[in-house]
Amino acid sequence: MPRRLTIDAGAGAASAPSALRRCLTGAALAAATNALGGETARFVEVAAEAGVDFAHNSGRREQLWTLEITGAGGGVLDFDGDGLLDLWLVQSGPLPQASAGPRPAVSKPATGDRLYRNVGAPSTLRFVDVTDAAGVIATGYGMGIATGDIDNDGDADVFVANFGPNQLFENLGDGRFRDITAAAGVAGEAWSISASFADVDDDGLVDLYVGNYLDFPLASYQPCRRWSSRPTYCAPSNFEPQPDRLYRNLGGGRFADISAAAGIDGPRGGAMGVVADDFNGDGRIDFYVANDGVDNLLWLGLGGGRFEEAALLRGVGVNGDGVAEASMGVAAADYDRDGDPDLVVTHDVKESNTLYVNDGAGWFEDRSALAGVAGPSLPYTGFGLGWVDVDNDGDLDIFSVDGAVAVMEDQIALGIDPPLRQFNQLMLNDGRGRFAEVAGGPAFAVGGVGRGAAFGDLDNDGDMDALVTNNEGPARIYRNDTTSGNWLGLDVRGASGAVVWLESSGERRRQRTDGSYASAHDPRVVFGLGVQHREQFVRVRWPNGAERRFGPLAVNRYHTLRPAP
Repeated sequence: MPRRLTIDAGAGAASAPSALRRCLTGAALAAATNALGGETARFVEVAAEAGVDFAHNSGRREQLWTLEITGAGGGVLDFDGDGLLDLWLVQSGPLPQASAGPRPAVSKPATGDRLYRNVGAPSTLRFVDVTDAAGVIATGYGMGIATGDIDNDGDADVFVANFGPNQLFENLGDGRFRDITAAAGVAGEAWSISASFADVDDDGLVDLYVGNYLDFPLASYQPCRRWSSRPTYCAPSNFEPQPDRLYRNLGGGRFADISAAAGIDGPRGGAMGVVADDFNGDGRIDFYVANDGVDNLLWLGLGGGRFEEAALLRGVGVNGDGVAEASMGVAAADYDRDGDPDLVVTHDVKESNTLYVNDGAGWFEDRSALAGVAGPSLPYTGFGLGWVDVDNDGDLDIFSVDGAVAVMEDQIALGIDPPLRQFNQLMLNDGRGRFAEVAGGPAFAVGGVGRGAAFGDLDNDGDMDALVTNNEGPARIYRNDTTSGNWLGLDVRGASGAVVWLESSGERRRQRTDGSYASAHDPRVVFGLGVQHREQFVRVRWPNGAERRFGPLAVNRYHTLRPAP
């Protein structure tokens, strides 16, 4: 396969590293990066050597169905409680109830979702496939994953979002899962992509928000064409968006659909990403939903499991020019260290990624251009992303995963299949709230049809690694080999969604696994400390309002923090 890939967008809007990376790979890219000032971050792709051989199957029937290019994500979770992060990879194809016609052969048949257990030694990555032994049978047309402790027994349960009925797996705590979907009542019938576990009614149990996408009837699908008359994937505007669902956790593995009572069953946006946080500082859980091509949604919690929608009013429904964009992935974090959660959202090619800065009371301003986020992202179609302190210098950087959704003519000419390949991006924070794109090391020099991105410290060395999924391509593990500063790792136990403050800097982090695109993250909190090496003090506030101070805590190690007895 040709190594030279080009991007179907003008180079003028991109930064110098971005322009170089569109036409350079491998050693040539490394040499160019050094010429531009040296390698500032380094990720190495190690999936094969770590034993992960998963390949996504879109179920393509060569009819260019939009469904085929949408999945799928993956998650990192410590499902067996051994202190090492494991991998759950979501599989899609074959397509269910597809119309008659021949189906082309694929390099690897669909086998459903796969669960890989981390068996590596310290600072070594090694995974083994334990799907069957763990009792995981997830053979629907998979899209995304969400993790959360639905029964407060201290382990991670798993929700799988599908095109068609979803699934909920209870973690039995002995290395096995049990499918409790039927009893739980969360299957649904819509095309779901992303989901989030959060306690919306303050009863100590995490509830479930499910983002639903489009009404996509396979039997009556009508093909779409470009101006050149070449067939292409249909835009989301060709289909009716579906309402999201909110399920209240009743305990005992049972949930109730409270969408209507909560007020979230009205607006329909075609949800692709969802993240929970307290965006207006009132102590209640809110949800931000990234919608494809229409206004995004901001559900502000009113208490008692009720919500009101306020995205346009609050400045996060559209971009700063008043334009609704094709929003895919979303991440929330206090990137400017002022005590409130900010947002970053990925978009389609020629639509920049958008940075929304929170004023502390839930009013946002689009500062994408001012912060340097807009320009480098214009040539790319972004999906999964996260705020990640890749070098542990104390500020959050932006890691985004890219892959096109419209057929790229130049890649067809080169014989690239699927002709949707792009490069992922890494933007480093300069500590003053401005970002600059960097090459990111050899892992970023390889193109793909990026979709999911899940972040976590896979080798427990204190820096963030990434699980990256590709549509109709291999899963990749980006091991972080960046020369990094000191760090403090916190494994916060008790009810999910605790907020942690680092006293030395005032930096705020929320314990979360949601956000990105169709993916689930490591729930542990890691603070980068840079050159600081002294012991640290932190404060933790749990969702029930209980607070506790911890310290002094030694740096460069993980600490388990629990609420007071």
